Amino acid sequence: MPLQVLEKSENRLVALWQITENSLFFENQLPKEDLEYINSKYSDKSSNERLQTKQNEKKLERLAVRLLLKNLVEQMDFEYTFLEKTQTGKPFLKGNTKLKLSISHDFPFCAAIIDQNNEVGIDIQSLTPKISRVFHRVMSKTEQEKAQTLKEQTLFWSSKEALYKYADIEGLFFKEDLNVKLENDYLINNNKSQLLGRIKNDLISNKWLPLFHHNFTNKEKEFVVVWL
Repeated sequence: MPLQVLEKSENRLVALWQITENSLFFENQLPKEDLEYINSKYSDKSSNERLQTKQNEKKLERLAVRLLLKNLVEQMDFEYTFLEKTQTGKPFLKGNTKLKLSISHDFPFCAAIIDQNNEVGIDIQSLTPKISRVFHRVMSKTEQEKAQTLKEQTLFWSSKEALYKYADIEGLFFKEDLNVKLENDYLINNNKSQLLGRIKNDLISNKWLPLFHHNFTNKEKEFVVVWL
């Protein structure tokens, strides 16, 4: 499926890809280094059919997000080399420290953001009851009071994931160090509701930052994407 652009400017691109292709489609378009890395992580063949299906989905996610990233990098007239990661897991292009990157996936979708100037973070999540069950573990009391529905809770959750990737600081605690709030306490009922996020750490400014989000439904399953 062609990529869907969520935000586009001279210095920034944000996009979403629905994975409908098989692994061969991605393997024919990605550098050898990417393929060797992914195959080294997902080469085991489980005898359990369900586990094998999940393994194949994870492999497809990682292939697809790299091809999505390759498309965005080339749209900005840069060369895509090989996706590497820092010790904290933040992705970057080998030989290119100018572009700031962030990626996320939740089958059958993946999302990516690149920016020429500023640090970035992105997260995609499907709405699942599991989030409601563990929401209290990573949200402050105020955040728990503000996010009551599953959609609101997923947006808050995804916001903290995006903030964590943006910060790239070891030892951050989701509940204490990452804050999310609604501007003017507006209800989250559409893609225009303004979310704000803050990272409380001496290594980074603790000012409130705007968080952008996109909601969509695929085959009766709802997803949210949050980025900054």
